[in-house]
Amino acid sequence: MPSTLSIGIVTPTVSRAGGGIFPIVLAHARELVAQGHTVMVYGLDDDPAKLDRHEWDGVPMRLYEAGPAGHAPGLVTDLLASDHDLLHQLGLWMYLSIAVSKWRARTGRPVIISTQGMLEPWALSNSAWKKALAGWLYEKRNVQGASTIHCSQAEMAGVRAYARHSTVAVIPNGTVLPDAIERSSDGGKKNLLFFGRLHPKKGVAELIEAWAILKERGEAASSRWKLVVAGWDDGGHEARYKALARASGLEHDDIAFPGPQFGEDKTRLLSSADAFILPSYSEGFPMAVLEAWSYRLPVFMTRECNITDGFAAGAAIEIGNDPPELARTLAAHLCGDTDLPQIGLSGRRLVEKVYSWPSVVGELADVYRWLVEGSARPACVDVGGAPA
Repeated sequence: MPSTLSIGIVTPTVSRAGGGIFPIVLAHARELVAQGHTVMVYGLDDDPAKLDRHEWDGVPMRLYEAGPAGHAPGLVTDLLASDHDLLHQLGLWMYLSIAVSKWRARTGRPVIISTQGMLEPWALSNSAWKKALAGWLYEKRNVQGASTIHCSQAEMAGVRAYARHSTVAVIPNGTVLPDAIERSSDGGKKNLLFFGRLHPKKGVAELIEAWAILKERGEAASSRWKLVVAGWDDGGHEARYKALARASGLEHDDIAFPGPQFGEDKTRLLSSADAFILPSYSEGFPMAVLEAWSYRLPVFMTRECNITDGFAAGAAIEIGNDPPELARTLAAHLCGDTDLPQIGLSGRRLVEKVYSWPSVVGELADVYRWLVEGSARPACVDVGGAPA
């Protein structure tokens, strides 16, 4: 019988305020508990955390009031007082990295870091000087000192560029499969859904411009489909996107902005969609795509979404960011001969086979045991230039 471990999960978010990282951390911790491990989650407190606390039932947590750059008084003390076999840090560029580094230096025990796309070139170029400073002050040492970096296959190049000799565990994120999918429709237009952070890296402005091109040209897609842009405003961009839609001649029947969606609202949103789109410039491993596939939605996404096996499995249609090009692709597939339901079904089968949380966390637990107990190195681990 596999051994059980004591694992500390250190995360900047335990609530919906963390966007796509929130469901990753939540499902990761819950599945570790389900597999018999002892888990403690260390995270930053915020107002949404009070709304989402019930989601963590059965998972022990310690929350800290967040100061500048996520400074969490008491975190280092609590980590050092613990008896964890291993720490797993999710995300970078905050005080949590300093706390984890201090724990590693004092205990000599292993640390695994999930980068969550934060070492991708686009991500590093965003607020580049701040990240360069943070790298010089603490993050470079934290990443390079970790026992293992956890990322998707598509992130390997970025991880290797930042920490050339790091050992890397190549394991994707997972998603929770809905037990039943009840399609809902108002009988009118079909819905093309974007769901995620409303941020320039997601290509939202380019998507709105492409949708306006379809309407201007009188394409069938604009008369039969409605664009639904759902998600939380990250940095005050939502007002600009709404203004762009109005200036582009898009009306209520063409586009909707339902805002952030959680719980049952999110379930209804996904159930009312007929296809999903993510024209992103950079992603680590987007949870929104996995969730769309779990609801049997055909997916339109860029190569930069970093889930290339979706294309190989016939579960996704590749798009670009250029609005005219994007408009042509959508016009060809939304009202052409493309079998969109079959593409969505292929996505569901891909998730069932590769991206279920029990399978993903089982692989992570094998990596934990390798680091803690010296068991056989799992096949998912690439030692690169580091010693095996």
